[in-house]
Amino acid sequence: MENINSKKIKNIVFDLGNVLIKFDKDTYLEEKLPKEKREAFHQNIINTKEWQMLDRGTLTYSEAKKIFKERTPYLAAEIDNFFDKDFFKLLKPIKENIELLYKLRDHYEYKLYVLSNFHKDSFEYVFKHNDFFKLFEGCLVSCYFKLLKPEEKIYDTLLYEFGLVPEETLFIDDIKQNIEAAEKKHIKGLYLPDYTKLKQELEKILEI
Repeated sequence: MENINSKKIKNIVFDLGNVLIKFDKDTYLEEKLPKEKREAFHQNIINTKEWQMLDRGTLTYSEAKKIFKERTPYLAAEIDNFFDKDFFKLLKPIKENIELLYKLRDHYEYKLYVLSNFHKDSFEYVFKHNDFFKLFEGCLVSCYFKLLKPEEKIYDTLLYEFGLVPEETLFIDDIKQNIEAAEKKHIKGLYLPDYTKLKQELEKILEI
């Protein structure tokens, strides 16, 4: 991470997954699937081009489920449970980080934004069930723009859509390559592999 001039930062852009909303799929697989099916589920459902297409908004859940079941018919019951019963329950707001948003906006007067790869149905669920989205000046969510991090165009779109000056903008994400791509556009980056450290890391680089 390059040096950040805290006095220049006016805008803070947040990733959602594992920054503001916990998505613990590994614990889910451990708790819900027998050991012999976990790796197959991860490799054939989660770690696939179709999962990325869901993020990009070019595939629906019903279409994805059909593909996943045809690929792994022996996981059909687990696929149904995952998408129809359990998926939204995995999307849990990270309380301490949400509380920090209120301080950043109301006390320190930063403009807050979202830049996130997210499935359409999942985003609409969390948007409907969480009041904290009212704190954001704008949200750029992958499925509505048919773009994904770390593609160059998604950062150009972020800057253009919201009229942001890159040098005045801090982007926080839990994936390093997404931060590196943002920094190529002169957006300041905070790589956050551990969501419990958000406040601590922000205190190091901002005057809060």
